[in-house]
Amino acid sequence: MDPRLEFVQMTAKVARSYAAERLTKPHPATLREVPPGPDSVTREWLTLALCDGVPGAEVTSFQFGDRDDGATARCPLTVQYNRAGQDAGLPVHLFTKSCPTFTTRMLSAAVNLNEVESAFYTHLRPELDIEAPHGYYTAYDPLTERGFFILEDIGKTRGAVFGTVMTRQLSRAQAESLVEVLATIHARYWNAPIRRRFGGWIRNSVEYIERLNATLPAKKRMAVGVERGRDVIPPEIYARRDEIHPALMRAMALNVEGPQTLLHTDVHPSNWYVARDGRMGLFDFACLTTGGWARDVAYALATHLPPEDRREWERDLVTLHGEYLAKAGITPPSPEEAFGLYSRQMTHGMLMWLGTLGLSKLMPSPHPQDVMLETVRRVTTAALDLGTLDLLRD
Repeated sequence: MDPRLEFVQMTAKVARSYAAERLTKPHPATLREVPPGPDSVTREWLTLALCDGVPGAEVTSFQFGDRDDGATARCPLTVQYNRAGQDAGLPVHLFTKSCPTFTTRMLSAAVNLNEVESAFYTHLRPELDIEAPHGYYTAYDPLTERGFFILEDIGKTRGAVFGTVMTRQLSRAQAESLVEVLATIHARYWNAPIRRRFGGWIRNSVEYIERLNATLPAKKRMAVGVERGRDVIPPEIYARRDEIHPALMRAMALNVEGPQTLLHTDVHPSNWYVARDGRMGLFDFACLTTGGWARDVAYALATHLPPEDRREWERDLVTLHGEYLAKAGITPPSPEEAFGLYSRQMTHGMLMWLGTLGLSKLMPSPHPQDVMLETVRRVTTAALDLGTLDLLRD
């Protein structure tokens, strides 16, 4: 189906279901029913979600913490169990994500965020040996675009320290740890039949941007973002602003050539944490796609590293990614070829952050203004340094 028609139909469907929900205020009683948000959760439903497989275990009480609303509603959850649940070591410190509002559901519908993240925790997370949260209950309802996720509260369980582009300064060792996490994911699914194994919920790089073009629309949102971020964008990039979206489309076409793997796709600093043992951890798996590894690595290094550190470290870090692939039995590209692939994929970071900065006022803002502007500065500076627009001209 044409993504634009699909999105129109989805809008009508979500509007109807949301209006009905406001009248009926549902409280799910079975796991087939996805809670609209934290206010709909009951003790009986939590028992079903968290105590399955433990005879006699029940949730005796629970408490939600303060809710933080952005692209999703995020809320800590503390759960108490009866003796059977305590003896089984059922999780106490949890974290929920949901889409209780019409706008959060429509943002999810634009790129299937709830469907993708639910599938990740169901199918892929058990196969990955990386520093990342575990999921205890994840569900998505395509009829209403509801999503509800009960995840490990890694702040409590792993001592996770969160940060943003404004608050975190990576050491060289942490930058290498970040590359190791990405290489582990990329190696695990290198040329793997992901869609054949798990279904059509995952898109490749071209399909992902084509959907964004139709539903947001990405080209317009990026153009608005360029104007809103003009003061932080290098003048040389601003002068060529009309070339950014065409270059993005050429980069995505290149990204579906060659070896394909699983991509996190949204590896900016706010989706990482530093664990108690100092390792870098990754979360928020709602934007997964398939494509060439360089898209993740380019986006991660350009957004995490101040330009001066990126210029000094990026060649070594790109080479290090190839070394991790080689340890996994994969023949990586040569360091020079790898750096060329990396340099061409800086447009992805521009898509994600110019598009975010340029979101319609009707959409929920997922990040503070200073975070968006600094990230735009970094990704556009990287594109200038690496000659990305020139590399993608033809």
